[in-house]
Amino acid sequence: MFKNIILLLLLGHVIGDFYTQSRKMSEKKEKRLKWVVLHGIVYFIMMILVSVPIMSNSIFITDIAVSIMHLLIDVAKFVYIKAKKRKIDEKRIFIIDQGMHIVCLMITAYIAVKMDILLVELESFKDFFSVLNISEINIVKWVLALLIIHKPTNILIQKLTKEYKPAQSNQLFKRDNNAGRFIGSIERIVMLVLISLGQYSAIGFVLTAKSIARYDRISKDKEFAEYYLLGTLISTMLVLICGRFLL
Repeated sequence: MFKNIILLLLLGHVIGDFYTQSRKMSEKKEKRLKWVVLHGIVYFIMMILVSVPIMSNSIFITDIAVSIMHLLIDVAKFVYIKAKKRKIDEKRIFIIDQGMHIVCLMITAYIAVKMDILLVELESFKDFFSVLNISEINIVKWVLALLIIHKPTNILIQKLTKEYKPAQSNQLFKRDNNAGRFIGSIERIVMLVLISLGQYSAIGFVLTAKSIARYDRISKDKEFAEYYLLGTLISTMLVLICGRFLL
C-alpha cells in the first residue's frame, strides 16, 4: 500500500513541480512571492487531477496536506534566496529543495498507511483497465519513470555539470546544447526499455552510438570530453536507479 501511495504522490509532484512550471516561472518565483503561491495552487490542482481515479475524502485531505507542505518549502526557499546577499549555489538549492519535497511525500504516504487510508479505484476506471487487461499500477510506474528521466533529469544534469561546462558563447553551441538534451532524453528512454527487458549489455551499444557522433570533438577537446563523460555517467546512473526502483 505504501508503494502505491508514494507512486501516485510522486507522479503528482513531478507533473506539478516540473511539467507545469516553465523556466520563466521558475525565475519569477525567486523574485516575487505571488509566483510562489501561484505555483502552489497549480501544484495542488495537479495533485487533485492525478488522484481523480481514486478520489475520496481521505485522499483529498492528503492532497491538501502535501500541497501545503510543498508551498511551505517553496516559501522557505524564497525567503532564503531573498536574504542571501551573494550568489546562491543553484545545485545545492535544487538538491535540498527536491530532497525535502520527497521526504515530505514519504512521510505523508507513511501516515496514510498508518491511518489505513485505502486506495479505492472508481468503477469506471477499473472497468476500463480490466477490459484492456492492463495493470493500472504498471501504467503509473511507466508514466512516472518516463516523466522523471526527461525534464527533471535534464535539469539535474544541467545543474550538476554547469561548473564543468566548456566556455562557449556562440549561438551554435546553444542550439547544440538543446539538441543534446533531447538526445539525452531519447537515450534514457531506450535504456529504460532495455532495463525493463533485462538487456543490460545492450545499454553499452546505445552509449557507443552516442559517443561516435561526438568522437571528433571528444578527441580534440579535453574539457569537452570530461564534461561529456560526466554528463553521460550521471545520465546513465539516474536511469539505472529509476529502472531499478520503479520498473
